[in-house]
Amino acid sequence: MGKLTVTFPNYTIGEDSLQDLVGVCTNYGNRILIVGGKTALQKASPKIENSIKDSNLEIVDYIWYGGECTYDNMNLVAKKARENKVHMIIGVGGGKAIDTAKGAADKIDIPVFTVPTIAATCAATTSLSVVYNENGEFNSFYFLKKPPVHIFMDSEIIARAPVKYLWAGIGDTIAKYYECTLASRGDVLDHSSGLGREISAMCVKPMFQYAEKALGDCEKSISSFEIEQVILNNVVSTGLVSMLVEDKYNGALAHSIFYGLTILDHIEKNHLHGEVVAYGVLVQLAIDNQEEELKKLYDFYKKIKLPTSLEDIEVKNDRKYLNKVLENTVIGPDMEYLPYEVTKDMVFEGIQKLEKLNGKM
Repeated sequence: MGKLTVTFPNYTIGEDSLQDLVGVCTNYGNRILIVGGKTALQKASPKIENSIKDSNLEIVDYIWYGGECTYDNMNLVAKKARENKVHMIIGVGGGKAIDTAKGAADKIDIPVFTVPTIAATCAATTSLSVVYNENGEFNSFYFLKKPPVHIFMDSEIIARAPVKYLWAGIGDTIAKYYECTLASRGDVLDHSSGLGREISAMCVKPMFQYAEKALGDCEKSISSFEIEQVILNNVVSTGLVSMLVEDKYNGALAHSIFYGLTILDHIEKNHLHGEVVAYGVLVQLAIDNQEEELKKLYDFYKKIKLPTSLEDIEVKNDRKYLNKVLENTVIGPDMEYLPYEVTKDMVFEGIQKLEKLNGKM
């Protein structure tokens, strides 16, 4: 038996979470490079600057992450950090901005801290960056040596962000439970993977309780208890599962369907990651013949307006049109470890079953 080391980030949540930045970051040096999306930097920088104004921490520069999490953008950020001799990187924004910051920090072996300004994915927590090509098509996973040191979740900033990001994050979070339990079905799990699978239940149960109210509060830019519970599930619960379970249990059909659909140009342009993954969960349940669970989740999706049909994600129900999507789906990295082989025909049949449930056939 070899050794296993699991490292978790610490986190702070609340309207004043960034006030903890000095106490946390001072232990790692004083020169900071802040990397993020343009809007995210605009929203978060006043709070960040206010939190460090009477400390020895120095923001060397703010830089845009490049618009896409690519290896080129990671390398450009890493080069900038090295040239400026910074001690740490703070990644600010959504998943792609944070994944770029994490990858850059990993390449030059400096710590990274995260400030998610939306709660659409668990990128702020994990030791993984999802890398794309410049055109938005999925490229590969980049595994980091360690996760971010600390996550600062400012619930006021997140509550003021467009509600669509919290909404999509709910879809991505729900997927973690269904994918983890499918991929690990029938396996004898060690402590770490077993613990991760148990935690994955927290990616679904609180959503039925808090999601609808949280989305309503977010539409009004109100930071509430319900919003914080959904943020913690979207960012932390999902991230913990990702780091605890073996990599082969971290994805299954839902994400494979998403990556398959990214070959359609409009998917990345018009739809959010978690939104499309949420649709993929329903297809996964249809393929897996989990009729009762499919109906339960379908009804919940209708309540909070997550997609339930091809029409909802602007995709034609035509076998020839879908052929490349199906091909891309079954060769994806998340298809490598499932309890049974899934073919293109099975994916297509799962889609048709869902279309029938929607009354489209």
